[in-house]
Amino acid sequence: MQIRTLSTLECTKLLMANRVGRLACARDGQPYIVPFYYAYADNRLYAFSMVGKKIDWMRINPLVSVQIDEHSATRGWKSVVVDGRYEELPDRTGH
Repeated sequence: MQIRTLSTLECTKLLMANRVGRLACARDGQPYIVPFYYAYADNRLYAFSMVGKKIDWMRINPLVSVQIDEHSATRGWKSVVVDGRYEELPDRTGH
């Protein structure tokens, strides 16, 4: 098995090729991680979610991490961890 650091281009390709990841957030020192669907565009990750625990926590502490992985029977696996900041986009439908 070979372990190496992926290049920025390899990380970007992995983010673009996948749609499911794991979102980690924290509140009061307690971590919380959930799977989520995302889209990647303009060097950003976008996701839709109903209000609930993760949204409530990210509104309090917007610092998040996202982990995306890809498995292959012949090439093992690749994984990317992205640290970022939660930003809630305005509702464009007016509801």
